[in-house]
Amino acid sequence: MTRTRKMHVLIVDDDPLTRLMASEALREGGYTSVEAEDGLRALALFDAERPDLVLLDVMMPGLGGFDVCQHLRARPEGQLVPIIMLTGLDDGESVERAFQVGATDFISKPINWTLLRFRIRYVLRSAQVMQELVRNKESLSSAQRIARLGSWEWFVSEGRVQRSAQYYRLFGQQAETFGAFMEALLDHVYGPDRPMVQAALKAAAKGVGYQLTYRVVWPDGSVRTLLETAEPAAGGSGLLLEGSVQDITEQVDTQRRIRQLAYFDPLTGLPNREFFRESLLAAVARSLRNDSACAVMVLDIDRFGRINDSLGPERGDQVLQVIGHRLRESMGDRTPAEPAGGGGLPRLKVARLAADEFGVLISDVGPVEEVLERAYRLLAVVRAPIRVPGQEITLAARIGVAMMPDHATEADALLKAAETALNRAKRAPGEQVALFSEEMKVAAFLRFTLEGDLRRAIGEEELQVFYQPIVDVRGRRIAKAEALVRWAHLARGTVPPPEFISLAEETGMIVPLTRAVIEQVCSDIAQMGDALPPDFRVSINLSGVNFMDPQLIPTIRAVLEAARVPPSRIEFELTETVLMRDLDYATATLAQLREMDIRVAVDDFGTGYSSLAYLRRLAVNTLKIDRSFIGELHDSQGLAIVEAVIGLARSLGMDVVAEGVETPAQLEALQQRGCHLIQGYLFARPMARQALMHLLAGGVEILPQRVAVPSG
Repeated sequence: MTRTRKMHVLIVDDDPLTRLMASEALREGGYTSVEAEDGLRALALFDAERPDLVLLDVMMPGLGGFDVCQHLRARPEGQLVPIIMLTGLDDGESVERAFQVGATDFISKPINWTLLRFRIRYVLRSAQVMQELVRNKESLSSAQRIARLGSWEWFVSEGRVQRSAQYYRLFGQQAETFGAFMEALLDHVYGPDRPMVQAALKAAAKGVGYQLTYRVVWPDGSVRTLLETAEPAAGGSGLLLEGSVQDITEQVDTQRRIRQLAYFDPLTGLPNREFFRESLLAAVARSLRNDSACAVMVLDIDRFGRINDSLGPERGDQVLQVIGHRLRESMGDRTPAEPAGGGGLPRLKVARLAADEFGVLISDVGPVEEVLERAYRLLAVVRAPIRVPGQEITLAARIGVAMMPDHATEADALLKAAETALNRAKRAPGEQVALFSEEMKVAAFLRFTLEGDLRRAIGEEELQVFYQPIVDVRGRRIAKAEALVRWAHLARGTVPPPEFISLAEETGMIVPLTRAVIEQVCSDIAQMGDALPPDFRVSINLSGVNFMDPQLIPTIRAVLEAARVPPSRIEFELTETVLMRDLDYATATLAQLREMDIRVAVDDFGTGYSSLAYLRRLAVNTLKIDRSFIGELHDSQGLAIVEAVIGLARSLGMDVVAEGVETPAQLEALQQRGCHLIQGYLFARPMARQALMHLLAGGVEILPQRVAVPSG
């Protein structure tokens, strides 16, 4: 079996890191490579190695890239070898000079190495076609028809041009309508590309060959992309140039699709995080060079997950598309899907960084007050009502702002500063726009430190479980208790549960944390033993991350068996939102819990779906009325909601628990409407296991004496 020879590439760059990355990218693409650190070494290696392609840096000490390219083209062996020039320069003069000295292609830094491999593949493919044509000129007509290649000869001194039949087909033209002279080509070239082609023809008339890509317009208005190569040839008298033209529209479209996948968000069409980062790198470099300022905003939509949960992901996608369009229009962003000329990245203004997070980049900004004013205008754009079929949605958002050079002088650090400011805005009540400050940096460091402390606390059993009784006021007894985790930090003291619970959910530590809570609850139940009433249960909260964990059921079984605790002692609390993320999965999981004799309560009921349909489908035993409704029992609307929840639970044969009860008036209103399971400070605060055992033993009267309990 014959093995295909690997293509060999010469890498020329004075930066060892760039050479290393290029070599690795080529190796992954199936190419071999050799490296040169300067121009003289490159010429020597070219003569010795005879590479199939040259990657050539422009800016090098000594013999620069443009000079090396000219030397290579002067060699007989280097006339057809593809040369791709790499540069950090983004001015048109450099691009024009690169092609004037014979470059095949031109790529701006920073380099996307994945796209580079594809570009090399297409360049080598075109070069192979050209070399095959040179070796097999007698079969040129057939090869042109197959490869969609056209050829021409230009007798410059005579002003005469001979073109192949396939050449005219590439322009959608007939020979008699095309034009006789070489300059007739310009009439068919796409307007923006015409100066480039005109400059190439002007140089060719002086004997300078070229290779360039340009677009042409067919009579039907369609646009095609052609690759044209011209070389001086040995003629009789006067200057003779020979050229070939290839239709590379499909290759260009493929590259554009690859670019679209690599740099653009498929849902909104906005640039993605990678595009944003590369544009930010360029913006920061320009600002440093011009001694100007730029700003980054990161915008996050408040509680967007509830849109997906309540209306479905399809409506959520529509909302994101509307928001993306509004932000782009508000910023006057006209970022094209493909930059004109294919070189470098355009200056974007808006990108989609994550699911419901958008980035805004502003170059050459003024005072910070103007930046903040623009941030508030963007918030107003987001707040404008969005109409989707059958629904009008009003959103809110938070924005973090960072400015360069005030807050950072590097792109990644600037973006991180804006994200840190956003986190501050999301955590501070009523703060919609936050400007980065050093205090935030310190707070972010403390949160990072807290993450490590929490990981240690879980491993070393530093967390404590407290129990808040749930009282059955009819029997004047404690029916069950809710397990609540508390953290007494060794240095900081008590850490508020919302702070470390949210941190655990963000970092994935909620799974081991919850397992630790279940293990502690089972251990406490085992220690209390016969002191517990026969029907007494402990309820444990499960987050969405816990519930979707495929190891949830095996973990529960293992912990119960290890502690020798009956499953009937346990009840799990889940919110409506968690249950509705995947109703089929929730149905199957709750069925397994029911088979184990573990009960399930719906926490914060009334704040989400509150749907009879899903309650009938799911194996749910208890509804817990959210404390926000208990606080509104004095209001007719709040009272109506509570009555509806109690009635719904009664009709489905479920228990109903009112949480957050703090006053006798609230208790009386709940009792009058048939709710007898009460949880709240009116009766007891969360307590340690020993205190709970004392209450269960009747050591303390659980009901306030002033509360009247109906008989029967």
